[in-house]
Amino acid sequence: MIASASAFPSPWAIKARAVLKSPLFWVCLVALALLFFINPAHAADATEGGGAGLPWEGPLGKLKKSISGPVAFVIALLGIVACGATLIWGGEVSEFTRRIIYVVLVVAIIVFANTLLTGALFSGAVVPQDAVITAVDLAKAKAAAVTGLGSK
Repeated sequence: MIASASAFPSPWAIKARAVLKSPLFWVCLVALALLFFINPAHAADATEGGGAGLPWEGPLGKLKKSISGPVAFVIALLGIVACGATLIWGGEVSEFTRRIIYVVLVVAIIVFANTLLTGALFSGAVVPQDAVITAVDLAKAKAAAVTGLGSK
């Protein structure tokens, strides 16, 4: 008698059954469902609400400021260049050394991105809320732009 097609499951069906039987799959699925479908209550920020701050907020604030300034930006940029150059032209390095270089590279990229995305380096001009621009100011700016006096 010839065996039917259902007697020999496809490799995809075998893999799907293995995934569905895995406890890790179900834990990840539940965690994902909790992440998307439950709206967690967020505590108010102690600095904005006027409440008492926790003792570790001061040192963490200092750490955040120290890794988001222009010096940290330059150090991170140099770290990225140095790690890249070492990986490209470093010759034969051991696996441990290569992993350390990867760790330094990732930390440098995180600091670089934090500084770049928070705008700590390129902050630009700040206009006060009570600033008033009149028609005379606009006319002066337009005249300066036409004559070329406004450009440096």
